[in-house]
Amino acid sequence: MKIAPVVLAGGRPGAFEKLTGPLPKTYVKIGGKRLYHYAAEALTSLFGKAYVVTPHPEKLPYTYIEERGEGIEQAIASAESYIGAETHILLAYGDVYTDNSAYRAVVEAAVTAGADGAVIAVPRKSIKGYGVLEAKAGGYLEKVGGEGQWIFGGISLLPRKLVKQIAQWGFYNALNEAAKTLKIAIVPWSGVWHDVNYPEDLIQLLEYTAPKHTYIARTAKVSPTAVLEGPVVVEEGAEIDHYAVIKGPAYIGRGVFIGTHALVRNYADIEEEAVVGSSSEVSHSLIGERATVGRASFISYSVLGPEAVVEPNVVTMSVLREGRERLEPIEVRGATYYKLGALIPKKARVRAGTVLLPGSGWD
Repeated sequence: MKIAPVVLAGGRPGAFEKLTGPLPKTYVKIGGKRLYHYAAEALTSLFGKAYVVTPHPEKLPYTYIEERGEGIEQAIASAESYIGAETHILLAYGDVYTDNSAYRAVVEAAVTAGADGAVIAVPRKSIKGYGVLEAKAGGYLEKVGGEGQWIFGGISLLPRKLVKQIAQWGFYNALNEAAKTLKIAIVPWSGVWHDVNYPEDLIQLLEYTAPKHTYIARTAKVSPTAVLEGPVVVEEGAEIDHYAVIKGPAYIGRGVFIGTHALVRNYADIEEEAVVGSSSEVSHSLIGERATVGRASFISYSVLGPEAVVEPNVVTMSVLREGRERLEPIEVRGATYYKLGALIPKKARVRAGTVLLPGSGWD
């Protein structure tokens, strides 16, 4: 079995247009890299290479395939027509974050079972329709659709002949036809798995991409009175001013400036060349590249788009009065809360002294 590893990183931005502009949602940056890089890096570690299908190729150590047409089927067709003599294609969704071992599990399941291919399945509450996987005897795919507690998890290892049919029949229809004659193993996966469909999904993703260890780059400048409590990553050229406190897990990107007496804590991610002003607090939030958090502002459970500006003394309130779809509850001293701050679009400006109510800007 010769395998071509392919990351599907294209598509329209949809709700992510506020953050990425015309670029696909997989181009949002978190943890110092684009979202699709996590899948591409995992595949590269397993196969020594990765193909990335996108309408916007970049200069990186992957082989880029320009996406032709629209939709996942056209993206898959673009990959199939480009790659060489491989017998199988491992397709990975670029908007899904998971452990490296999930990709390995799909390959090992197919090889061990002597199957023609494999798809990963993740548990969900009992649902009907889109993406639900039904199994037949032996743990092989019966069909996609119906009702069940396992859904397709965005990773599939498929024979080349099946991949060629996807452009004509559609992804799930092609799988259903193949299931009649081929053995497609279903691989249950209960490890880390996070599907980024909407901008609010980035809030929980921060918990997965957060640093697991402390690293301070050689050219970073950390003032002697600053306090770093790990795990914290401080990248090249970043500067942390006097009496600032970084309480991890937290990520401080390249060229970031953290002002005096600022507090950055609890899954905060400050991307490249962003600024956190003096006496500000940032908690469980993503601050995009070259964004600015003004002096004495409070940013919690929020996302600031690239080059957004929050002027001084801005407060984002984050405790919702009731639950909201796609949010995980938070337990604090025996009480259950749902938290969601503000989504501030790319290049937007929030006036000084503004109080943003919970859930502002996400709709």
